[in-house]
Amino acid sequence: MADTSARILTRRALARTEERVRTRALAKRRISGVVQYGVLVTLLMLMFVPLLLMLSMSLRRTTLIYANFWGLPIPPYFRNYAITLLDLWMPLVRTIWVYLMSTSTKLVTAALAAYAFARLHLWGREVLFYLFVLLVMMIPGVITLSPSYVLMTRLGLKGSLWGLAISYFSGQAFPVFLLTTFFQAQPAEMFEAARVDGASEWQSLWSIAMPVARPILVTIAIMNFMGVYDDLIWPSLMLKNTNKTMMLALMNYNPRVSEQINRPDLGPMTAGYVFGCIPPLILFIVGMRYYVAGLTSGAIKG
Repeated sequence: MADTSARILTRRALARTEERVRTRALAKRRISGVVQYGVLVTLLMLMFVPLLLMLSMSLRRTTLIYANFWGLPIPPYFRNYAITLLDLWMPLVRTIWVYLMSTSTKLVTAALAAYAFARLHLWGREVLFYLFVLLVMMIPGVITLSPSYVLMTRLGLKGSLWGLAISYFSGQAFPVFLLTTFFQAQPAEMFEAARVDGASEWQSLWSIAMPVARPILVTIAIMNFMGVYDDLIWPSLMLKNTNKTMMLALMNYNPRVSEQINRPDLGPMTAGYVFGCIPPLILFIVGMRYYVAGLTSGAIKG
């Protein structure tokens, strides 16, 4: 009996010890989680401080900003956006026009090339794919600035929006790579059935491949928009001061308070920066579902 009681007491003591150890480990994990989330929330708040400050300044009069930099926009002053819209709507229209021209052509030609690489039985297609697609993707874009500038100048396209659109259209390697891997991941039986039913390669491309590839096409369109919209170096080399794109206009957007007071008009200036953030934000919100689906498309076969 004594041995049995001792064993029972020992087991109870061990159980209590294990329970204390588990409780301490759980408390440590909770404290660690709270600290980690606290650090992440702090960093997130610090990241949003410049954005919130920019938004606040865009809704205040410039005189109030100079008087109290950290003040709140009460009441909001929307005339800054009216001034900005008058100054920046034409650069925005030019940027959207260049984007539409380059992207529409890029999507069509990239789809044609990708379908040929993925579904047509051509001699040497793998060599061509690795040589002209993957190899071109490895070349940094900065290296091509000088030869591209010389080429556009000799073709007489320097200084025109058409030349800028054509130069953006020429960057085809990454869209072709994305679409090729996507088309290769689709079931071959689907295209074989279309051929058995008498469909030509053109019909298979436009009726089967293109509708299925909608997420990839939207992904390419969004990525191309960010490349065109955010580009500063190439438009500054290609365009004149009268044909500024959005980033060029924002870089040089420096309104003054008045002719007598030679100080930056911070209200309209920050309103211009907010205005410049709106188009990519709208595009990403509208196409976010397709963008995520396009990035994951073709990752798993079957």
